Amino acid sequence: MATERISVTLTPEVLTELHARGPRSTVINRDLDRLYTLYRRALAQVGLTTREALLIADALNGILMDVTTVPLFWAQIQDAIAVEHLDKKWQVDGQALVEKLRGLNEIQALAVIDAAERFWHENPGESPEDRVREIFRCAD
Repeated sequence: MATERISVTLTPEVLTELHARGPRSTVINRDLDRLYTLYRRALAQVGLTTREALLIADALNGILMDVTTVPLFWAQIQDAIAVEHLDKKWQVDGQALVEKLRGLNEIQALAVIDAAERFWHENPGESPEDRVREIFRCAD
């Protein structure tokens, strides 16, 4: 497999974790592969519809979420529905979506957040519906 040498800047906390696990390149590649695999599996378990995923992507546009805010990310969606009426815009049962999101485990919530971030970063030329179906692994 071809590899590409890149330079990254890491926080002291991440460096400490990295040094505890072995050779840098090996650990970074292995751990990111594990993480992205978990995200794909978690998204398939969540089973969002295309319209639900579009609502989530819309609500999280420009919002920075980290590991401390993940447990309450559903509240961000709930607020966007209440304030911006995104449930009406995307023709989604907003309350049912919020309840679905409240029931997610941490890795599922992280996977949904990651998908929303990817949605705004990847392939802007495709239709939003096609992008969201692919990235969020939508059930419909």
